[in-house]
Amino acid sequence: MIKILPPILIFCLAFPASMLAEPPATVPVPKITGIKKGDPAPFSGVLLNSLAAAKLFTEKNYSVTECDLRVSYEVKRELARVNIILESSKASMDSMEQKYTAIIKIKDTEIERLSSIALKPRSNYSTLWAVGGVLVGIGLTIAVVYAVGELK
Repeated sequence: MIKILPPILIFCLAFPASMLAEPPATVPVPKITGIKKGDPAPFSGVLLNSLAAAKLFTEKNYSVTECDLRVSYEVKRELARVNIILESSKASMDSMEQKYTAIIKIKDTEIERLSSIALKPRSNYSTLWAVGGVLVGIGLTIAVVYAVGELK
């Protein structure tokens, strides 16, 4: 069995089944022929073979359905596109709202911190500055007088 399998596989690869098949029969083509008065026909106009007539009637019956399907498809496609744009805009708006809420919260806390620093009562050190200035002035005067007295 194993010795027979490779020749069978080689034959199947070399001669596929589609190669051994008969060529397909020609498909009938719809024919439309114009006729004139005097030609052997009961009337003047257009003569259709049965395939052309069937195709014409089929297209007539399904043209409204096909149009409805195309319109429905285009409407659904446009609705999907608009919904995507709408959802994207909503998401963008929500993220901006959160961002600005966070910024306003940070600003409010900073304003409160600076207000508490500005409104805190400060100690009045003006008396100490005045006393210190007087003492430094006296000390400098004594030092200048001593320095001048040393020079004589």
